[in-house]
Amino acid sequence: MAAALPWRNLTLKSMKTLFLSLMVLAFASALPAQTILTNTTLASAVGNTVSSALTTGNLGVVNLTSATGVTAPVANSGNIATISTSGGSSYLYVDRELMQVESVSGTSVTVIRGVGSTSAASHASGAVVFVVPAAAAASWPSPIGNTDFGPHGSCTRTNELYLPRIAFTSGNISDCVGGQWINGDASQTTRTTFWKASFPPIGAQANTGALGTSTATTAAELYCVEIDMPFSRLVTGLAPHIGATGGTDKWIAALYDSSGNLVANSAVAGTTVGATAYAFQSLPFTSPYYVVGPAQYYGCVMSNGTTATLDLVKTGTGDQILTYKSASAGTFGTLPSFTAPTGFTTLQGPWQLMY
Repeated sequence: MAAALPWRNLTLKSMKTLFLSLMVLAFASALPAQTILTNTTLASAVGNTVSSALTTGNLGVVNLTSATGVTAPVANSGNIATISTSGGSSYLYVDRELMQVESVSGTSVTVIRGVGSTSAASHASGAVVFVVPAAAAASWPSPIGNTDFGPHGSCTRTNELYLPRIAFTSGNISDCVGGQWINGDASQTTRTTFWKASFPPIGAQANTGALGTSTATTAAELYCVEIDMPFSRLVTGLAPHIGATGGTDKWIAALYDSSGNLVANSAVAGTTVGATAYAFQSLPFTSPYYVVGPAQYYGCVMSNGTTATLDLVKTGTGDQILTYKSASAGTFGTLPSFTAPTGFTTLQGPWQLMY
């Protein structure tokens, strides 16, 4: 007697599960490569009442500092489980509230408040806002997108269609850093940007003179220093410390995770170094990046020439941190991944601010 076909032994429930799994895989294969969620901030405070009524489910207007990536709906654009998507093509997420975009006029956005099992709430001016495409919520497997649980264990950044992941109701924001899921601290959704933070810490020494050793760089090499983030923050760029000579050359700043994977960078065409010696050179990222912590990162600088000098960390002032310099020059504007260092080497990592 011929053996029974495998599918005949499947229960209705298991067949349904298999079908749904295949649909998810088919949907995922149609999505683009990994996308970092766009970040912006509120340009003005947002209340949670309209005519003394809670705004959950009602229309409201939010003003953003930038509306990049915020798109108005098109008719019946999607049908994402657990999220109201009668036509929404993008969402705004701020302080544990998910808002469905209805229309965009400059940086003023009309939204439906408190969708996706979240509730309308008051939000302060300057609060961090994530722009969430409908496809992002669909790509986050349950229960990541809509419950209190975050992902755990090992991960691969290139396997994630969208980063970071957001658990809408709990506000937990998670990222794949150094091959491991990092779930941000409890206050992450109410914390905005740095003013300035130095890596490594400068201490009592004045930053208007040499902090380490003024060093001529090799063109197109990476000079990197460890950045230990104690908590999650929205960051907008790095500012390496110029050495004794500025001007002429162009610099690129880049942020890497603990495994040496590039996560953010300034313009790859480079920014001309200021002429003032021993000043911090501001190099804004091409778009703000939400750094999830506590976690380890690396801040790196690449120069296109050998005239402007970097103020590098030397033995006796930063031996407790990790530093890295690429073994050979690459191509300016091409920011390679690297194998994370295991120790400190003098005159490889730049003094810098993160802001």
